[in-house]
Amino acid sequence: MLIDIPYADDKITVDVEEQKVHAVLHPNEVQKKEEKEVILEALKYPIDKPKFSDFIEDGTLMIVNDATRPTPTSLVLETISEYIEEHEVEFIVATGSHRKPTGEELRWIFGDIYQSVKENIHIHDAKNDDTVDYGTTKRGTPVRFNKLAAEAEKVFAVNTVEPHYFAGFTGGRKSFLPGIASYETITENHYHSLKKDAKALKLKGNPIHEDMMEAYRKFDAEVYGLNITLDKEGRVYSASSGNLERVFLEEVRTAKRIFTASIENRSEVVVTAAYPMDLDLYQSHKAVEFAKSALKKGGIMILVSHCSDGIGPKNFYELMSSVDSLEGILERVKEEYRLGYQKAVKLEYLCSNDSLWAVTGLNDRVLKSISIEPKESLQKAIDEALLKTGGKVTFIPEGGTTVPIFKEESVYLE
Repeated sequence: MLIDIPYADDKITVDVEEQKVHAVLHPNEVQKKEEKEVILEALKYPIDKPKFSDFIEDGTLMIVNDATRPTPTSLVLETISEYIEEHEVEFIVATGSHRKPTGEELRWIFGDIYQSVKENIHIHDAKNDDTVDYGTTKRGTPVRFNKLAAEAEKVFAVNTVEPHYFAGFTGGRKSFLPGIASYETITENHYHSLKKDAKALKLKGNPIHEDMMEAYRKFDAEVYGLNITLDKEGRVYSASSGNLERVFLEEVRTAKRIFTASIENRSEVVVTAAYPMDLDLYQSHKAVEFAKSALKKGGIMILVSHCSDGIGPKNFYELMSSVDSLEGILERVKEEYRLGYQKAVKLEYLCSNDSLWAVTGLNDRVLKSISIEPKESLQKAIDEALLKTGGKVTFIPEGGTTVPIFKEESVYLE
């Protein structure tokens, strides 16, 4: 049985005996739609807001995602280009705590209009940009948003919705937190990702989501949201515009239908590819978290990710490489929490009970220092894992956007 696994801009094809394949999980198939029509229809019939053409005016600030998200920002901007040409608008790239986009990434984000608007683009810098204080959430998160957004009378926020390993789902409020929040705000909010209810698909009772919503509701400019759900091929399938909170929940329902894959049993080996979240190890971790529910205890997970940008933010790596046990990591986190430590905790939980192997572009020494076993060949890794466990393998080729769930599992959407 030949199975293609995405890797960088190509694929790796592996051959496994059919009786050894437990399942191949993908996002669900949906009907193809004309992408621009979906976006235009959403903007024409917004939820609890006027039409976009009546909303946009000179001075409107547009919040767009950076290149770590698959948001089709360039298509959105192309679709509304007539309004952008008609009005003096500003842009802010919601990097959260990520690095600054490269010039090539900015051209990908903004597409054909990049040259004409590049002087109006600001890259959010969570550590250095001026921010405005909006108070504190009941969980103790100091709410500080970029001053550019605070000074705008109208904000247009573009985002995509898909499962997120601790916020429940991306989209909606994430344009603001972590998108344009201060580093301290992001850090304090993400600390709650260590709690058991901070997990994929869960919103009700999720401390991360609820803290994000409380922070967003303190923002006092007029916000118009456009949230988009992509299909498994990265094409626009659904979109909602208008009231940010309502459009987010509308697309959550769609994203849940597309990006969850039903399983009846766990398997001894799981192969998960981080694509399209495969820029670095930090982002690739999402594919590991999603795939855990498909792995039997004591099994072997094989991560496939090119990691062209290396490790990514290093806090989680530095913690894991300096402490050799879960107990030690938890003790360090109790003493001081830093952004990224949640990944160290979750990875070490996995490595304490199961084995994590990886086929990446990273240095073998780097992986071994954080309890990940590097493998040069995916085919050899699968063969070895099957021989070692005597079991079957589940493949998740789009591991960054596919969440295995048991058919009887309850999913919270509120």
